[in-house]
Amino acid sequence: MNIAVYCGSNPGRNDHFAQAARDLGIWIAVHGHALVYGGSSVGLMGVLSSNVLAAGGNAYGVEPRFFIDAGVAQHDLTELVVVDTMSERKAKMIELADAFVALPGGVGTLEEISEIMSCVRLGLDVGECFFLNVDGFYNPLIELLHGMEQQGFIERGDLERFHFLESVEQLARCLDRAERAPLAARATAAELAELRAEVSRESQAELEAERAAFYAPLQPDWAGASEAEPHQ
Repeated sequence: MNIAVYCGSNPGRNDHFAQAARDLGIWIAVHGHALVYGGSSVGLMGVLSSNVLAAGGNAYGVEPRFFIDAGVAQHDLTELVVVDTMSERKAKMIELADAFVALPGGVGTLEEISEIMSCVRLGLDVGECFFLNVDGFYNPLIELLHGMEQQGFIERGDLERFHFLESVEQLARCLDRAERAPLAARATAAELAELRAEVSRESQAELEAERAAFYAPLQPDWAGASEAEPHQ
């Protein structure tokens, strides 16, 4: 499965953001998926792609030419697709990907995932829309969406199409379920919401134990990858 990930070109001020990018990159690689992302070597984007590559995975970047000219593109990717505009970048990433994930980021990240939200709400078959809500980063967006629903701009069913997960482990479960389902019988919004509620009831201690079990069988292959730094 090709997984598009939108995230910041800066690392942010919370170390957990970079850790989530590392963990997600490793998970994508060791489970045989491919990363589709914006192609840059800086910030969370660089952390994510570097760990995919270090763990033996494939990473496809889609980078506007002016960012390449600015020297921020990552050049050891599986493939770097060069486009002329930001709009072309968004369209190409949608074309290449089967599912879409937003990590913490700025207005560019918000713009990109908002287009996916619009497509999903309109019933366009682009793939599932996920947010990795690290340390509550996307809580203000959740509140805004509920406000939109309360004011009659979106429906309750629309909210159920946007999946906010608290950890990479929770996200991995949802992505696995979505991949296993045939295209005509993808996990419904209600099923994913039920899974999200189930895992959110687990205690922090249980999540830590699950995290250890999740990675332990893979450690010989990826342990060094988690320390990979983004290319500058």
